[in-house]
Amino acid sequence: MTELSRILVVEDQPLLLLDLIDQLAELGFEALPAGSARTAARLLDTGIDALVTDIELGSGPDGLALARLAARAHPGLPIVVVSGGICPSPAELPPGAMFIAKPYSVDAILAALRRQALCRAA
Repeated sequence: MTELSRILVVEDQPLLLLDLIDQLAELGFEALPAGSARTAARLLDTGIDALVTDIELGSGPDGLALARLAARAHPGLPIVVVSGGICPSPAELPPGAMFIAKPYSVDAILAALRRQALCRAA
């Protein structure tokens, strides 16, 4: 899996969610928005190519739980976990997932996703 086209973006802050969705769309990606881990979990089986999730998602499961669920359901799925307040240890991330601290750039997120996709395709 080296082609990324459908990216599930999970963020509970609407402005941050819309900003990343818009930036990805401008670059030609189809970005699926989700404001919670519960909503995102329902979208995992819709043919996504990658997941970008914040850790702190308000009430309910957090982004780390979602990332682990996604990794179990779709081994090899490129996953980027972001946060402005929590810095997870490597053991808290699913194998192969990458953490990027906020504020981030869309270029940094895409580079991390592409790196994972290339590594897993090799």
